[in-house]
Amino acid sequence: MKQIYLCSLAASLLLIASCSKNNDNTPDPGTTTKQDSTKVSFTFEKTGTSEMFNTFTQTYPSVKISKGKANRSFTYELTGSNGLKKTSDTLVKGTGQLDMTGSASFYFNELTNYKDGEITLKVTFKGPDTTITAKTQKIEFQVRNYQDFMHMGFHTHRDTSVHFVQVQDFAFPDTVFSVAAYQSYFAGSYDGQGYKITNLTIKASRTPGSNPTDVGLFMDADSGSVLKNIRLELSAEGISSTGAAYCGGIAGRAWNNTIYNCSVKGNIQTPKDAIESYIGGIAGYISNTKMAGCSFRGNITGAIIGGITGMMQVTSVIDMSYAYFSFDASKAGGIVYNAGSTSNISNSYVVAHDYTAPAFVAVGPSTSQLTITNSYANAGTAQTGVTIASLPNMNAQLAAMEITVNWPQWITAPANHKPYKYDTDQAAPMKLWWE
Repeated sequence: MKQIYLCSLAASLLLIASCSKNNDNTPDPGTTTKQDSTKVSFTFEKTGTSEMFNTFTQTYPSVKISKGKANRSFTYELTGSNGLKKTSDTLVKGTGQLDMTGSASFYFNELTNYKDGEITLKVTFKGPDTTITAKTQKIEFQVRNYQDFMHMGFHTHRDTSVHFVQVQDFAFPDTVFSVAAYQSYFAGSYDGQGYKITNLTIKASRTPGSNPTDVGLFMDADSGSVLKNIRLELSAEGISSTGAAYCGGIAGRAWNNTIYNCSVKGNIQTPKDAIESYIGGIAGYISNTKMAGCSFRGNITGAIIGGITGMMQVTSVIDMSYAYFSFDASKAGGIVYNAGSTSNISNSYVVAHDYTAPAFVAVGPSTSQLTITNSYANAGTAQTGVTIASLPNMNAQLAAMEITVNWPQWITAPANHKPYKYDTDQAAPMKLWWE
């Protein structure tokens, strides 16, 4: 009986051992499991405007496939976490085949159809079927550097629906631009968020008698555009033109748009005999433009110049803005020299120093087409709506200025509704509330 029990126990142990071995997931030492070594990856972890431009020009591919099986076929599909921009846009999908080295590249120009967010590429290979995914973060409307800035408009020309946001300080390299850093008509919105843009150099070459060119950070601020919270510091060479130009720090020309909370520091120069030119610290020429909370500190040389703009037309408005500058001009205005079509300047000031100009109006021209109110200057021809005062007296008046009723609706007011504040050096000209 004991022998039968022992035999049964031994048989049970053998059965358990056999089952355990059959259910073990560990590969048999005598066999090999071949894993798919194919690699699929986006060229950039983050894909912004500059990366998309490099794809568009085929400088870099969007996606690379490598270490695959030669001539292996596949299908692919591109999806976005936030979907497509337009209902008429469609998902990018298709088929392909690896080359003899087991590689392939994609140039997805259609990335522009997707909203910013996580972009996922799913590639399914045949024989055996294997699916591999790759991801990138699309940040088309974030401006991180000068390359992003320069290429903002390569596929959004005059598109009023685009909204670019600067996310950090950036500097231009020691590159000389011939007209503008953004060489097109900008129609969307650009929010600098108070970050700096530095080291901009522009040298426009113009022959005598040629038509004026538009020169500035933005060549032209087009109808419907909004430029805000930009802090521009020019290089030592600054902005210049050898001939006629509409020249400004932020924009050469602007019309039917809004510019606010923007500052420019540096030098802007054009020939004094180029009488077709209009030069301004912020913009050369504006028409039907609303401007507020803007400042210029630097030097201007030219035929017709203004501390903020050379010419304002068609119900343009300049409010709560100032110019602290030196100049050498044929005709100069502290804020603007030429104005027309029922334009307005209010709550602004001018501090001029080291200047030469046969004709110098303190703030703007004395004309029925321009209304000036509650503004100040330390020099220039006196005019209605302008108080001529020494810098200490001007600062005292500006420090007391409070705007509660007519603060521009499109700008967030400080808690005290005062547009100006003292600099750390209280003997220096006042700063704007946001500076």
